[in-house]
Amino acid sequence: MLSNSANTGRLFYMALWRNWLTLKRYRANFISELFGSALFGLGMLLFALAFDTALLEKTLGTTNWVSFMIFGVAYQSWQSVALWGAADMFRNELGSGQIDYTFTCPFSRYSYIICNVAAMAVRNSIFFIPMFIVGLWFTRETLTLPGLLLGLLATALSVGALAQMGVCFAALVLRHQQVSAIFGLFNFAFQMMTGMFVPLQVLPASLRLIGIVALPQSFGMDLLRHYTMGTQTVLDLPYEWAILIGQGVLYGLLAQLTVRRLERTARDQGLHYL
Repeated sequence: MLSNSANTGRLFYMALWRNWLTLKRYRANFISELFGSALFGLGMLLFALAFDTALLEKTLGTTNWVSFMIFGVAYQSWQSVALWGAADMFRNELGSGQIDYTFTCPFSRYSYIICNVAAMAVRNSIFFIPMFIVGLWFTRETLTLPGLLLGLLATALSVGALAQMGVCFAALVLRHQQVSAIFGLFNFAFQMMTGMFVPLQVLPASLRLIGIVALPQSFGMDLLRHYTMGTQTVLDLPYEWAILIGQGVLYGLLAQLTVRRLERTARDQGLHYL
């Protein structure tokens, strides 16, 4: 009995030591996970603000927190596909050994990523469009067909810009093995700094500026809610459309440069080292 207890204790020590070595090996992942867990509590405090109808009326001009939240949840589904779809695809190709074939076939890797993300978006839309329709039902007093079309156009532009960011994140998967915590930290920031669940107007000015300048989700959702729910926008409409289009162009150029650099690495070093 004593021998079995000693063996169990030794196995536990070995398992604990192995996990610690894994954490030390992937330092960026480890630090991001620690930082993300600390921010999670703050995020929950902000999340509670979304259910404050008085706050919504003051900042957005509406008390319709139901549609506000449903649109945020539905948008998160689109965001998940656009940002992490390509990264998940490359993870699977790394595991199956397909990745080297992907980088030796005579086609554009950028087009390959974007087409696969678009296909995943079409497939996943089957599941979260019903939720979106529920949100529209609660906006039936303010909803118009032109407003719906403009809101969907803003959503499409922002998701397209997010897909370009997703290309860059996919490159991270091929350069660094363990980046799940980094992705989790980004995902948390995107949820809390874009108006997805909390009005952008209630955030500190510095965080609001990041959401406006760097994150396409901010104006994608802001315009969608404005045209369907009649909410007040963060900036004047022409500025929001201009910034949204500019983000799409900028991230598109960055994505293509990232893929070209990744192709050179794959050609010179191969991807077997992963």
